[in-house]
Amino acid sequence: MLTQPATTLLILAGSAIAKICINQTVPVTISARTGIFNLPVPQTNFDATAFVQNQTRQGGNLTEKALIGYKTTAGTYNISTQFCTPSTSNGATTAVQILTHGIGFDKTYWDQSYSDFKYSYVNVATDTYKYSTLAYDRLGIGNSSHGEPLNEIQSFLEVAALAELTLMLRNGKFPKVNQGFKKVTHVGYVLGSQAQARNGLTYLFDSHSFGSAQTYSLVSMYPTISDGIVLTGFSMNGSFVGLFGAGADFQQANLNQPFRFGSASSFAAIQTVLNNYGLTDVGAGITAAPGLNYPNGYLTNSNANSNQYLFFLPGYFDEGILFAGEAAKQPVAVGELLTLTSLPAVNEYARPVLIITGSDDLPYCGGDCLNTGNPSLASIPAAAQKNFPKVLPKNFETYIQPNTGHGLNSHYNATGGYDVINKFLNEKLAASSSSR
Repeated sequence: MLTQPATTLLILAGSAIAKICINQTVPVTISARTGIFNLPVPQTNFDATAFVQNQTRQGGNLTEKALIGYKTTAGTYNISTQFCTPSTSNGATTAVQILTHGIGFDKTYWDQSYSDFKYSYVNVATDTYKYSTLAYDRLGIGNSSHGEPLNEIQSFLEVAALAELTLMLRNGKFPKVNQGFKKVTHVGYVLGSQAQARNGLTYLFDSHSFGSAQTYSLVSMYPTISDGIVLTGFSMNGSFVGLFGAGADFQQANLNQPFRFGSASSFAAIQTVLNNYGLTDVGAGITAAPGLNYPNGYLTNSNANSNQYLFFLPGYFDEGILFAGEAAKQPVAVGELLTLTSLPAVNEYARPVLIITGSDDLPYCGGDCLNTGNPSLASIPAAAQKNFPKVLPKNFETYIQPNTGHGLNSHYNATGGYDVINKFLNEKLAASSSSR
């Protein structure tokens, strides 16, 4: 049963900058065509390993093999959101960035508190570049509604939730936010439809990894819904995704971190976990209540070592942020893993696109984004230009972030990447404005 949206107004401050944020739960009523998979939901860690073995088998396609049909999944779901504005703007910003996190994270990926918010993307976007931002926990994850992990929580339904959040912002119906946007006067910076000009708003999307895949799908389905997209930790090369699945050493989330992800009500279950896993994971969330109570079928990486393999480049990150990330990690539903690569080859989107990926990204570059095997191709992510045939060459850019793994926001040079993103958006918004 849904509860009334909970709203918290916060002034979040680091050592030198601040932003004004509204944390609230927003209900969305959505529907989507979802796959019906003829598979058992993994119930044990052995089952989780077997699932990954089947998904990563050479020459196999578990999604295709297990798919037996489609159904319409519909309902009203709660989405946990954080909307932020610059501390000096009084909410009167002309553009909003919608931030979608990837697998293993929640919305705090964009606003990490570690080391006094040193790695916060939201701080840079709001107080340095004066954008508003909307970060949210993807449907099924974190403090958003959870669901049946195989045939309900899938990429298709999550894209529908993202579209609904976007339309709420576009139409001035986002709770506690709409009035501020309707008072914006900088209409000249607007790209796109009459509805955008009427509200004085520009809609931009920044995404990470699986969130980038969802943004790619969103703008393919609705080519005018966004005025510019930034896909981080992304390429269209799926050859290396199996490395991610295998390297994660996936386990049942409610056993891996029982206090955060389960109910931790059974002493016998806790004792079993204590006998098998490291304290970093077992101890996570001991003081936090209540647990997120994920059902079986939500999987998470095994420990800090697998986290490092998936997201970090050795020598270029603070070990403290690795352990902080492990303690705060989020799981993935098996239905998400089965629909991870369900992307159209040709995208109808025609507006600015930036792909920014770490030089040593594992799942989308195999650990070396510059090793293309083709002298005429600058990087593996750059090959995605052909997937956007309607985007003008001047509006498509790729950037390889040096000395960085898959988790761009958690490396020493993260803020350099943030500047690349926001300068790209500034340039393209200004160019579009001058051409109107």
